[in-house]
Amino acid sequence: MKKLAFLLAVLTLVSLMAVPGFASSGQYYSGLWGMTSNAFIAVDGRILSLERNPVTIEGRILVPARTTFQVMGVRTEWYPSYQVIEMTKGNKTITMSIGNRVAYSDGSIKYMEAPPILVDGTVMVPIRFVAESFGENVGWDAKNVIAYIGKQPTEIPSRGGLNTDRTYKVVIDAGHGGTQSGAAYGGVKEKDLNLDIAKRLNALLQAEGIKTYMTRDNDTTLDLYSRSALANKVGADLLVSVHNNAGNSKTSGSMTLYHPDRSKTKGNLSTYEFAQIVQKNLNKTLKSKDMGVIQRPNLAVLRTANMPAVIAEIGYMTNSTELAKLKTDSYKQQAAEALKDAVIESLEKMYK
Repeated sequence: MKKLAFLLAVLTLVSLMAVPGFASSGQYYSGLWGMTSNAFIAVDGRILSLERNPVTIEGRILVPARTTFQVMGVRTEWYPSYQVIEMTKGNKTITMSIGNRVAYSDGSIKYMEAPPILVDGTVMVPIRFVAESFGENVGWDAKNVIAYIGKQPTEIPSRGGLNTDRTYKVVIDAGHGGTQSGAAYGGVKEKDLNLDIAKRLNALLQAEGIKTYMTRDNDTTLDLYSRSALANKVGADLLVSVHNNAGNSKTSGSMTLYHPDRSKTKGNLSTYEFAQIVQKNLNKTLKSKDMGVIQRPNLAVLRTANMPAVIAEIGYMTNSTELAKLKTDSYKQQAAEALKDAVIESLEKMYK
């Protein structure tokens, strides 16, 4: 541990000498801006099944450290109290710290073009730097969006059933905004929660190659009809409106609202089926109580949309336990991932 503390001090000191610049778009990871990537990762010709999507920071791909490199015989040790990662293979060891572009290897300082980050408890490391440090080559298959270590894969996996020749369009609506705060409890305003989750969903869908439109990407006041009007104007396949709920302090869970008009069916997907898929994924990912799929024929956003549209009520702000979860980045990211999975599943059904 004394060695780790010393190395951390060295890495921190050296990092202070550099003044890196970061992009100002995407999501915030360990003090850095990045984007979720839909790239596949392969080692020695085999596509890996990873617990988390890769992330790109300034064009550099970061991958889950342990599950990516254990295939190469690399042992990964994570020391959370120090925020330090040690990766070892044979007599070669690399020491890195979260958010720091400086690494320590073979008694010398190394500079990385992207630093390790922590994403919901998963340590992510720059694939090229780590692989090349252990003497492996890294390649990029731009056509199939695959980053590979060693041999290039010959078998190309399916991307969840979505047709790469089709342009899918999804409108994401962050409920409320501006002068319309929505629910407000525990110092948290619903409009801010909605926007945070909506932006995360936007990044995830874009990473899947889906064309997205946001009704708002900042704290702007919008009237109800302009939200569905955007979806109608661009000919969206789906409209997802992100909200959070309020009730008594004992009520918790997720619910999905939809309009019962059968004319809102598109392709093979009805608006009711879309709502069912959204609700299923919210409950599965968030482990939230199932509050059901509910008809709401009088809500303007749902009533005036020409395509399958839902209002996803993620959780209850009036429940202290659920609000505590909603305040965390990890839970908001899970909510966005649940909605992303629901959108992809729904688009697959729509055009199958």
